[in-house]
Amino acid sequence: MSPEAGGAPAGGDGSIAVAAIDLGATSGRVMLGIVHPGAPARLELHEARRFPNVLGEREGHLSWDVDALWEHIRAGLVAAGELARQMDLEGISSIGIDSWAVDYALVGPDGTRIGEVIAYRDARTDGVADSVARTVPRERQFALTGIAQQPFNTLYQLAADDRLAGLPEGSHLLMVPDLVAFLLTGQRCTEITNASSTGMLEAAAPVWSPELLAAARVPERTAPDAAASGNAGGSGAAGIDPSVLAPLVAPGEQIGTVLPDLAAELGIGEVPVIAAASHDTASAVVAVPAPEDGPVAYISSGTWSLIGLELSAPITTEAAREAGFTSERGVDGTFRFLKNVAGMWLVSESIRQWEEDGAHVELDGLLAAAAAVPGGQFRIDPTDPQFLAPGRMADRVAAAAEVLSGDQEFPRTPAQLVRCILESLAQTYRDELHAACRLARQPLPERLHVVGGGSRNALLNQLTADALGIEMIAGPMEATALGNVAVQARALGAIADVPGAMRAAVRASVTLETFAPTLP
Repeated sequence: MSPEAGGAPAGGDGSIAVAAIDLGATSGRVMLGIVHPGAPARLELHEARRFPNVLGEREGHLSWDVDALWEHIRAGLVAAGELARQMDLEGISSIGIDSWAVDYALVGPDGTRIGEVIAYRDARTDGVADSVARTVPRERQFALTGIAQQPFNTLYQLAADDRLAGLPEGSHLLMVPDLVAFLLTGQRCTEITNASSTGMLEAAAPVWSPELLAAARVPERTAPDAAASGNAGGSGAAGIDPSVLAPLVAPGEQIGTVLPDLAAELGIGEVPVIAAASHDTASAVVAVPAPEDGPVAYISSGTWSLIGLELSAPITTEAAREAGFTSERGVDGTFRFLKNVAGMWLVSESIRQWEEDGAHVELDGLLAAAAAVPGGQFRIDPTDPQFLAPGRMADRVAAAAEVLSGDQEFPRTPAQLVRCILESLAQTYRDELHAACRLARQPLPERLHVVGGGSRNALLNQLTADALGIEMIAGPMEATALGNVAVQARALGAIADVPGAMRAAVRASVTLETFAPTLP
């Protein structure tokens, strides 16, 4: 059995177990990671608990049900501890957390959450980016942070957040994984890979930008006692007070230990909570199984695809901004120079339309049928904003398809349409990797690694290899959880603290598939 799916139970060889809390925008899970000693170490994953993550309307905003998530996380940690003991281990040795980016909670001085965790899809940020840009132009924002200016960036969410005007002194903003760490340990911090996604952290050094904090001019105070409270939230003239932002920590640092009463309730002991690369993409890039030599090029592939390079310094040029690239902080001082482009969203939404119309569609069969369709007939631009919203995706793709060859006016069968989507994605990956290399002044690498759920799509992998003319290395599928586990393992001393050791452990733990280009 593949180590990703859960290999042989750990024995008495010095193996340890850690818990990886991995939260996505549609579902979450608690994974048990077993770390076997060795040079390199070997990792295996076992799912302890999987649970939904559901958006809903709360207090007038589209928000996350973090209370339900917390209950699921607690149950998952109980299950992880029990699973570890079933494998003849004493229990879990540490906990790490990763999640999606940009969203946050506000926590009062007494530890009570103030309001809901409002989702990045909420409409409150409509037009806010333009408002902030009137104070700090977009070019200046990018030069300071290197972060692409998405309308849902935390900076813009805060500028639209009327709760800041009434925050009591001692309140803090905590990103989603930092909120979970606080609930586990009582310690308040901000892990830097997620902090960099906010649009407020400087690229030159991991510090908050006073210029951008001041530009997020929050609404005027409305609470009757705000003036007397020494309000930490600031006002329309003051922007965001830096005291709202919790201290920064780096991946691998210990945040704290599980609170005694909670540890007793969960049966896991007062184990350390270690800062993983809490931005889920940062964790996924940790698990890119690249060799030590040469540049690291990757696609973190799923509903969306994040394609780029791992660099030692950010790129904050105007050319990078205009091309839509971003420089997010990674582990060990690295930067993820990447662009977010369309992924399997186009296929999954098309399948949803066909099923709503009464068809029964299985993805594996659909991909096999698409592989048999002659290529080069149709093309779309998968980055076109018309494809962002859900609903009747197959119809929209067919209507937008440009005819390259043949006598049909548009893709008429599901197989033709999926072939069109995948060929278009492969061409987009080619264009964006070439753009990344050009902006980074690097040659095209010899190989491109694809990790995440999309790594299982053999047809897309082959089409991408053909489009780029370089090897595609597919796997691991569970990159986010493996990266989370690897950072914890290194912090505990189970993986050597030397360059390349975490990736060597990943390479020793998973089976990879290579797709060589077949076209001249």
